[in-house]
Amino acid sequence: AEKSTLVRETLGDHVFDKFIENKKIEWDNYRTQVTDYEIKRYLPIL
Repeated sequence: AEKSTLVRETLGDHVFDKFIENKKIEWDNYRTQVTDYEIKRYLPIL
């Protein structure tokens, strides 16, 4: 999406930049979550 000229042209530069900024924050929040599966699978190993 970052390289999409169509989305940038559709939303405009300011909205597009904020959209990308927010999606990066959202992704960082998602990827740092520990799932129940990971806890059950890997915690006993420690």
